[in-house]
Amino acid sequence: MSLTLHSLLYLLYLAFFMQVIFKWRFFEIEGTQKKHFAFFFLLKVAAGILLTLIYTYYYTDQAKADIYRYFNDSKVISSVLFVDPMAWLKIMTGFGIDEPEVFNYVLPTQYFSHPGSDIVTNNTFIIRVNVLFNYLSFSNIYINTLFLNFASFIGLTALFKALRPYFAGFQQILFVPLFLLPSVLFWSSGLLKESLLFAALGIYWFTEIDQKFSSWQRISVGLIAVFFLAYTKLQVAIIAFVFVNGFWSWRKYSIYTRLLASVIAVAYLSYFYGNYACYILIEKRNEFIELAITESAGSSFDANILEPTIPNLIKLLPEAFINSVLRPFVWDGGKVFQKVFAVENLFFLLAVLLPLRYFKLPKDEKLLLCLTFLFFALANYMIIGITVPVMGAIVHYRVIAAPFLLLAFLLATDLERLKKALGI
Repeated sequence: MSLTLHSLLYLLYLAFFMQVIFKWRFFEIEGTQKKHFAFFFLLKVAAGILLTLIYTYYYTDQAKADIYRYFNDSKVISSVLFVDPMAWLKIMTGFGIDEPEVFNYVLPTQYFSHPGSDIVTNNTFIIRVNVLFNYLSFSNIYINTLFLNFASFIGLTALFKALRPYFAGFQQILFVPLFLLPSVLFWSSGLLKESLLFAALGIYWFTEIDQKFSSWQRISVGLIAVFFLAYTKLQVAIIAFVFVNGFWSWRKYSIYTRLLASVIAVAYLSYFYGNYACYILIEKRNEFIELAITESAGSSFDANILEPTIPNLIKLLPEAFINSVLRPFVWDGGKVFQKVFAVENLFFLLAVLLPLRYFKLPKDEKLLLCLTFLFFALANYMIIGITVPVMGAIVHYRVIAAPFLLLAFLLATDLERLKKALGI
């Protein structure tokens, strides 16, 4: 299909999504106009185009760009449908993919054959999603990106709706962590896993937090969302479901009971699965180091291969926190984009610390939600800091944690005082 026809198709899909925003009751939210959500969606669209253009014309090696690794692999698999439909079905489901005559079809791919057991970088699910998108987009990366833009936008809007009752009187402050953080906007608007993660997380927590949903709705929607999370990034699903959701679901019990249950659960898991988790995390770190050396990654800051032992894991924790939360520093070297993200992260940290001036201890469910988001954010930050010794990758991966860290601090803020301070 020609560039002109692809462009027309892109505009048609964009017009359709805009029409959905203005017509769908899902976007009818008291105190907020639909034009606000239309504007936020267009911001995501622009960010998605910008990210794709950067990885097309600035970083021109498609073999090193995740968006093109996913997309190019998906095109290989999409073509199989018209040659061998049964083999295509086996590739898409994973059942029978190891059969020689089937596996031959995926040999030309670069990322699809990555081990499915890898807890951090299972890439097959997002490639399969792109395969399905290709039949609607005629294999156009910009249109596929637009589809993911809308999916993640629905998830973020769902989270906005769920959190409104906890930000009564100043719900507009939610626009910042959910729609306006530059790095989150940028990295969650491309053909990347973060788009799927925000889509699934938003819908998942919407059904968990909003009291309007029945038990069967929570269970059914929750299982689908967790499925998407698990097949995109398993560690995010574990944190969100096993720990966070379990803690939140016990909200009818006292805070002390929940804390005690959480401590017992963590102790149990650490005792029985600590060595395995240690092995997975440090081996992933070692794999990143080897990959950074092979590809001469300029933002790599550690080349030490470690033995997967618990003492080594403990030693990594302070450095992991600094690298994942605080870096890159504005005085660090690096390319222009690393400097941009360093400045952006400085302003983000200031935005996180600002609410402390108006600190107000939340109570009851608001306190529990605050702790839930704080735990979710810190757990993701720590896993990223431990496993990823490459700054260019850290600024990308940590966007899944950043909005929830800011939300946790905002939940512990006197919103009336903050609103007056901002002159609103």
